[in-house]
Amino acid sequence: MEDLFFIDNHTHGSFGINFNYANYDEIKFVLKEFYKRNIRGICPTLVGENDKNIQKQLALFQKIKQEQLNSVKKEAFIIGIHLEGTFLSPDKAGIQDKKTFKKGTIENFKKTVGNYSDIVKIVTVAPEVDVDLINYLNEKNIKTQAGHTAFFSLKNCHATTHHFNAMNPIYHRQASVALEGLINDKIYCEIIADFIHLSKDILKLVLKTKPKDRIILVSDSLPSSNFEGEIVFCNKKIKEGKDENGTIAGSNKTLDEICLNLLKTDFISKKDIKQFAFLNPIKYLNLNTVEIDILNKQ
Repeated sequence: MEDLFFIDNHTHGSFGINFNYANYDEIKFVLKEFYKRNIRGICPTLVGENDKNIQKQLALFQKIKQEQLNSVKKEAFIIGIHLEGTFLSPDKAGIQDKKTFKKGTIENFKKTVGNYSDIVKIVTVAPEVDVDLINYLNEKNIKTQAGHTAFFSLKNCHATTHHFNAMNPIYHRQASVALEGLINDKIYCEIIADFIHLSKDILKLVLKTKPKDRIILVSDSLPSSNFEGEIVFCNKKIKEGKDENGTIAGSNKTLDEICLNLLKTDFISKKDIKQFAFLNPIKYLNLNTVEIDILNKQ
């Protein structure tokens, strides 16, 4: 694993630290711990919350990223924020708090991020919320990912968020985001390959269906990863990756741990891991030469 590096586009934190509420020192701690695990870049992922707190965290991550651009020292590089909350379907809320959801309009997006839209790299939306919002995000070069959705089309979206999870399953007589994500070769698919969110056979189906340059491995790691005991996430008590009702939350593994387990299978190679967990995210996120140098050389 020493010669493998990772970029995690979808992580809510780890070591008991929640990116929605983490302070400067806590964020720096996670970044340094991730670096030790060869996780060289991340998109810290924020769930639905009040606008004031979202903007507070966006400002903090923006500050840390600027410091890293000036002088990064052995810590995971903050590529940009992944907003996973707010503009989602209440019918596919998953673990998230429906009370934080808003209608997906351009006005509501601006109210949510305030003056910090530049640090936002990815927004997960339910495509049924508002076409104008998706078009607006695309114009601002923000990646739009379909997730927590009951919709049937990926029109104007770049990717799916934790494919198969929090979306309608594949039916043989009905269109779905899950189906289109598999058969549309332009779409990237986020995959949580922890053998809990997706079975080994479904992973094999993804590998047989998707072009290899359109698969992105993510962890969707919760603050509970590398942490003993119960946590509160999205206003719910989470233990062993599930809430009190048994709903699966994010993963209890970091991306390096997921990839290490994948290497024990007979259908995913080290070359695949490098592509799915490092090279593909670089291409997908359109990173510039400065950012790529930081990821490769620090």
